[in-house]
Amino acid sequence: MSEKGPFQNGNKVADSSSAGSNSDGSCMELRIPDDVKDENKRVSIPVVAVKLSICFIAGIVFGFALEKGRVFEPKSIRHQMVFESFIMLKMFLSATGTGLIVFSLLSAIQATKPYLAAVSDEFVSCFKEKGILTSMTGPFILGVGMTLSGACPGMVLVQVGAWTTNSIFTLIGCLFGALTYGLIGPLISKISKPKKCPENHQVHSTFKWPFFAVALPLGLLIGVVVVILEKFWDWQRDLRDLYSNKTLHEQDNIFTAVAWRPSVSGVIIGLLQLPIVFAVKDTLGGSSSYVTVVSQWLVTKKLQETFPYLEKKRTGLGNWWQVLYVSGAILGGAISAFLSNTIATAHGPSIPTALLGGILMLWGARLAAGCTSGHGLSGLGLLAWLSFLAVPFMFAGAIVTGFSMQAARVLDDYKRYTLDT
Repeated sequence: MSEKGPFQNGNKVADSSSAGSNSDGSCMELRIPDDVKDENKRVSIPVVAVKLSICFIAGIVFGFALEKGRVFEPKSIRHQMVFESFIMLKMFLSATGTGLIVFSLLSAIQATKPYLAAVSDEFVSCFKEKGILTSMTGPFILGVGMTLSGACPGMVLVQVGAWTTNSIFTLIGCLFGALTYGLIGPLISKISKPKKCPENHQVHSTFKWPFFAVALPLGLLIGVVVVILEKFWDWQRDLRDLYSNKTLHEQDNIFTAVAWRPSVSGVIIGLLQLPIVFAVKDTLGGSSSYVTVVSQWLVTKKLQETFPYLEKKRTGLGNWWQVLYVSGAILGGAISAFLSNTIATAHGPSIPTALLGGILMLWGARLAAGCTSGHGLSGLGLLAWLSFLAVPFMFAGAIVTGFSMQAARVLDDYKRYTLDT
């Protein structure tokens, strides 16, 4: 997720008893229990190093799977939004469905229930300053940026690793978007913060049903949808769309193959929830890593007090694990592209379009408290109400932009080489 609650050394410092509403109905600030503070002090540097290593390795797998699934290519993303390709939808649904099944199993096993409880509480804490309005407008803006850049906050790192044309400028746009939002974050939160705090943030708690009873059937249902999509829309058809001027040779080696079946890549990504949950008691997400990176200039107490939004993302394992994760995604994308000899073969947008798309993606993700991974994979997986609202608006913004670009005949305007404008 992206709008992180307070973390120290990778341990959650707020439980469900501290999240809720004041007597006037407004959302409470989360407080750090003393016993958790004491526990955090006992975490050693070697333990932190192991946790960060796990996140880095998970990021490598994430980048590798996205590159092999070909969903990272701007053409895959843009054509998904005008329903001419279904690589992205297959991967998104299979990753979400797998995540739902993973979380439901964690909730059913006695030894892992505390992990899911900690993850759920942390995720819910992200919404203390978010409501319906921000969960509609933020994702819509994010979706516009997705189609313009042919990326998403997590995908752009894989694009950089595979050296997709002008993806470095999408990354620069994301960093600039994170910085500018961070500078005025408190003002945005003050204006958009809901007056009433919802009593229940998750579907199962609203209806007082066991998490397992909702998540598992939903995950299996999504799996059925993916199977139907794979049956009636051959993934090779999408590959021919991507590589109309090339001959793709069959590969026996899964590491050197140009592409995997999208649903297989999605399942692998969904399974990555497990190491992240056990390592840092969190879920897949990437957009807050940009804020952590751009907040490092706050080196004085005066600057830290002036820009509190940036300051709370600056330090701590709860923030830096995502930086290691997305750094691993760059490496994973590069390794996969190198093995399949597809480095620099994916074409991207012009420099201005890449920059604008990156800025809009991060502004939308920050406003919504989540990106494609945060709301889409983790939020839906944890049955968060605002995520069920955010995801449709995210794709609505992307689809409207896609058809608008198609009508203007610029949807397939790609550049062959980086620095092409």
